[in-house]
Amino acid sequence: MDFGKAFEQVYRAEALSYQIKGVITADEQIYPLGTDTKVLSAVFELAIRPVVYQIAKQASLQVREARAQNYYPDFTLMRHEDDRQKIAVDVKTTYRTTDTERVKFTLGSYTSFIRPGNETKNIEFSYEDYAAHWIVGFIYKRKPTDSIPAHVYGLDELDDIPMPFSDVQLFVAEKWRIAGDKAGSGNTTNIGSIAGTIEDFTGATGLFASEEEFLDYWRNYERTANERVNKYSDLQTYRAWRAKGQG
Repeated sequence: MDFGKAFEQVYRAEALSYQIKGVITADEQIYPLGTDTKVLSAVFELAIRPVVYQIAKQASLQVREARAQNYYPDFTLMRHEDDRQKIAVDVKTTYRTTDTERVKFTLGSYTSFIRPGNETKNIEFSYEDYAAHWIVGFIYKRKPTDSIPAHVYGLDELDDIPMPFSDVQLFVAEKWRIAGDKAGSGNTTNIGSIAGTIEDFTGATGLFASEEEFLDYWRNYERTANERVNKYSDLQTYRAWRAKGQG
């Protein structure tokens, strides 16, 4: 199944709204979302959850959601638990301050489940059981922190609750096609994405020649800059390293 095409079809049909303002209690009190990026990431994941389940239903697949916050992926689509052709769907979010700002995502650790011997570390099923890895990415504008009042609203005040974000953009892409050749998140061992606008992500053909090259690059990428000095630090030096028969 081409998850990207299936997602686009179902997403258009569902006509999802991102007018999500808060969390409602059983006694009809509404707590505004605020602008915390972790909270907003969870909101976007919840927004596309029905789309993922609808895709699975149409394809007669099961859905498994991540058992823990730090587990990959957010959604696993599969025929059954022993299926060796599972589809990983991970939701990534980031915000921009201008329409033309170039943004980046982090695409998961390069020292955990993609490395031989670690295939079951922080992942729902063994990495070898997944045949495809897709990213549903959200780029949005975040409102200033002090623009969201810190008090509880009633249902009759729904229109008064300010939105914590605006101008939501979405893309769906295979992970390897939007991966960069630099680590993301400072000193953490996360794969960094390309840097770009929404057009760069929706039209991404990939820095890497193939998914196999992407995996080999990040499986051999060292943790620190000092370790990378005598090996490689970007795609050009990686290819030179490989040409010498290294690894």
